[in-house]
Amino acid sequence: MYRECHTPTSLIGLILALLPLGMPVLFDIGQAHSQEMNKLASLPPDSVVAIVGGNLIDGNGGPSLQDSCIVIRGNRIVAVGSRHETPIPNGAKVFDADGMSVLPGLIDTHFHSRDSVKQPVEFELHNGITSFRDPGHPFKYYTTLLASDATIPRVFLCGGHLDAPPVVWPDQAAVVTTEDEARQAVNRHVDRGASAIKVYFRLPLEHIRAACDAAHNRHVPVTAHLELVDADQAIEAGLTGIEHITSFGTSIGTKDQVDQFKSMVTANSSARGEWRYRLWAQLQLENNPRVDKLVDLVVQRGVFVSPTLAVFERRGGEKDATAAEAAGFKNMMSFLGRCYQADAKVVVGSHTSAPFAARGKAYLREVELLVEAGMKPMDVLTAATKTGAEFLGVEDRLGTIETGKLADLVVVDGDPSKMIGDLGRVTKVMLNGQWTERPSD
Repeated sequence: MYRECHTPTSLIGLILALLPLGMPVLFDIGQAHSQEMNKLASLPPDSVVAIVGGNLIDGNGGPSLQDSCIVIRGNRIVAVGSRHETPIPNGAKVFDADGMSVLPGLIDTHFHSRDSVKQPVEFELHNGITSFRDPGHPFKYYTTLLASDATIPRVFLCGGHLDAPPVVWPDQAAVVTTEDEARQAVNRHVDRGASAIKVYFRLPLEHIRAACDAAHNRHVPVTAHLELVDADQAIEAGLTGIEHITSFGTSIGTKDQVDQFKSMVTANSSARGEWRYRLWAQLQLENNPRVDKLVDLVVQRGVFVSPTLAVFERRGGEKDATAAEAAGFKNMMSFLGRCYQADAKVVVGSHTSAPFAARGKAYLREVELLVEAGMKPMDVLTAATKTGAEFLGVEDRLGTIETGKLADLVVVDGDPSKMIGDLGRVTKVMLNGQWTERPSD
């Protein structure tokens, strides 16, 4: 029997009651479609804003456009181009972005919140993140946020992650013990608004396969946090995404290394905190055919990689890191670099907080680490926008600054395509065509 731990049976009705009138709950199963859980306010269609003079980084990865002009009518972008070639309609409210860069709203593919309005606003929206997905926390964690009148980012949910006994997080999991229960869990989650499904690390391979089959029938992707199931096998079973760089470790190590790791984690879920670093510290990345085969599979299958490097960051001599932790993290960075060099689909996930990030700045630390791992700053910006939108299934309306797209934009002081740290110098954020209030505004 499908069950979501500690979730009252009346929660479905509560969630439905909290959704705005007219909000689609069921997915259009005739085509791939992702829908945020919240309905955003927008300006009247005759309201026009022009952002002029900025360095336009449109999210497509090409050269930026200096002295640009972006015209927004209502909540849609209606014109993009050079300021000297793009007419500004009469009556438009003009924002001068001279000396600044304009980018698509950032997308956080891995953000967790719990009964909080403050975190999604302070950690995400104030930092230019206009859309986020919580991969694997129950719908009940978002009743407070969805009921709030606050201006919040676009919220995409997965519902409780699918896990098997002994459950790691009893208050967060949808517990399944058979293939049929896995399919039931997927369908119930999608019926309640899930735009993706997350499987957790104790779920066996056959149940992952069943979940993927059911999700694909509903045109919804499946992403995973893995420890005990090898990533290559899970990808072949149908995964669309991988959460955490550590999820790849058991596909790379030797049999003895992997057997020891799995034995320790099987016996005690908490052991993974220590043993994932021990495993990664031992991994041989160079001249290892297992690495080449795994990276090739990731690229061939178009799997999205959300590495969340910042949450695993350990440095020798800092924050009491052990030698194994520092060595393990170094290998995680190197493996991500291999994925990037092979043209894997990398996206940006903050995991909410990180040891080397100030409060609310985990996303910024993540993009800094992606550059340190070998990614070019412009490619990191594409990962944070266009590729993130593709992972969420909303690339038709978000992720780039183009005519016809929704007007989710961020204005930063500086040029993050040259200096990624400038992404932290947010001056203005536009959500669905409206400027949002920020502490400095």
